[in-house]
Amino acid sequence: MLRPLFAICVLILLLLGFSFLFIEPGSESYVIAVFTLVPVVLVMVAIVILLVLGWDSHWD
Repeated sequence: MLRPLFAICVLILLLLGFSFLFIEPGSESYVIAVFTLVPVVLVMVAIVILLVLGWDSHWD
């Protein structure tokens, strides 16, 4: 269950990274992109920690 969620986060980060090429720093879009970056990275860190600890979700 965690690996697909991790893959979705990676996809979001790739799209977000691609969008940084086209938005100018200091604009409203840039601020929203940075605010989007923070929770996605936090979720990815949490997923990595849970995968390293071998947590089983019991949802499978």
